[in-house]
Amino acid sequence: MTEQPPTPHSSPTPHSSPAPHSSPAPNPMPGHPPYPPYPPYAHPAPFNTYAILALVLGAMVFPPLGIYFGNKAKGQIAQTGERGVELATAGVIVGWIFTAFYGLLFVVWCGMAAVFVGSSGA
Repeated sequence: MTEQPPTPHSSPTPHSSPAPHSSPAPNPMPGHPPYPPYPPYAHPAPFNTYAILALVLGAMVFPPLGIYFGNKAKGQIAQTGERGVELATAGVIVGWIFTAFYGLLFVVWCGMAAVFVGSSGA
């Protein structure tokens, strides 16, 4: 007996391979409904620009602006649902810390200037 190639309606033999461009079956298991389609990709909400500015300005440029922009960003985030409440909070905290530090530095500098001016007049 000779082996004949499978006909289009017959099942392939163990030694034959499926057609190279055959599509997968829409129903992976007989008797069950097909898999549902993937849900659409939900893009995350954007970061609030004021929250980013709060952290950058509070840490590197002018800390009182970090406090202002952080509070403003928290209000906007509550209304719009954007991301960045952590950045805004960090900007406010860093802004207050650096504002207090710079204020203390200014008071010490004024005290040192008063000591030097008072001692040079004698």
